[in-house]
Amino acid sequence: MNNLNIKHPCIMVCVTPQQSCARLIEAGARIAKEEKLPLEVISVFKQSSGLNANEDGALENLFECAKKYDASMNIFFNDSPALVVAVATKKHNAATLVTGFPAEGSSGFIARIHEIVPDLPITMVDNESNEYKIIPVDKEEIEGVKKTALSSVH
Repeated sequence: MNNLNIKHPCIMVCVTPQQSCARLIEAGARIAKEEKLPLEVISVFKQSSGLNANEDGALENLFECAKKYDASMNIFFNDSPALVVAVATKKHNAATLVTGFPAEGSSGFIARIHEIVPDLPITMVDNESNEYKIIPVDKEEIEGVKKTALSSVH
């Protein structure tokens, strides 16, 4: 039985209004091409940002970058960005979430997303476009390793 409410998987990229976030869209596009999945871009601003969200035109440039890779771009205004992104990944059936690499003293945004959707692979891209992955842990696999480890102790 085919449920029309289930979306096909996608690669989702989370950006902020900075020109440098184009590297995130480019990394997401590469992953989407490898996985043969569509690309979606999301950005979440504080509710108070309102129309100032695109102050320096960065958001417009990111929209153009997304368009170059046939990606849709969704913008939300909410004071709980990690929750909004987590819900969007579920709603859009994201196979992977691509984000920037957290700076020292960051807000814990990625950790919160990982807490909410622990089964979602996350690829973090640093300023040099190096990729770091948070890969979900298979609980059954861990239990198997534990049993093997315990039985091999003499």
